Amino acid sequence: MTATLPVTTVPVIACENLHKSYGSLEVLKGVSTTFQKGDVVSIIGPSGCGKSTFLRCLNRLEAINQGRLEVMGQDVSASKLSWKALYNLRSQVSMVFQHFNLFPHLTVLENLMLSPRRVLKASPADCHALAMHYLSKVGLSERADAYPEQLSGGQKQRVAIARSLCMKPEAILFDEPTSALDPELVGEVLGVMRQLAEEGMTMIVVTHEMQFAREVSNKVLFFNAGVIEEEGQPETVFTNPSSDRLKAFLRRLTQH
Repeated sequence: MTATLPVTTVPVIACENLHKSYGSLEVLKGVSTTFQKGDVVSIIGPSGCGKSTFLRCLNRLEAINQGRLEVMGQDVSASKLSWKALYNLRSQVSMVFQHFNLFPHLTVLENLMLSPRRVLKASPADCHALAMHYLSKVGLSERADAYPEQLSGGQKQRVAIARSLCMKPEAILFDEPTSALDPELVGEVLGVMRQLAEEGMTMIVVTHEMQFAREVSNKVLFFNAGVIEEEGQPETVFTNPSSDRLKAFLRRLTQH
């Protein structure tokens, strides 16, 4: 009888000892962690601690000074990657920005069709079908012909999420996706993100929305001064933190 080998899962993203500096300013000081398929990871911490820089390193919007980064088992750590390698990486790991980054001269539908057409080389018909499918998913199919200036902030962010989904990525990075929104619009964006989490999308979210981090994430990373100060399940991180810095951070939040 042949023994069955254990199934090993390659992490969607794995990083080891990542360093990032801007001149003499060291922003990331040796970050190591992994993100598995289906993970919903919230990254929290004070302003200026390296959260967004770390996120931008994961899909190589920022070059890495030192360390190793792998996406789906492929090493993408090199200081310079070819355009083909970058396109491939960013089709696997897409990003939703704080300020939407939609093209103002294109309609919602055109914004969504652009990357699948150029990067995935999909046909116009397939791009259209894909775009309409994901617009429907975020509840905006009736706004396909609108321009970004005709949308609310919440609608723009939902369009940005649909645009990321059109690339059929392995993971989506969210850089403070609700911080530019009026409070009454935050819920509609978080609702879409909750739905994606329930469907198994791998998501890495820099956020100040502690309720989302606690209720939706399966892992929380607390960044402080360029390192992961604490990492664990939400219940542990929020109710029984071991780091004094994390305790102080959470205490400040409850005082506001």
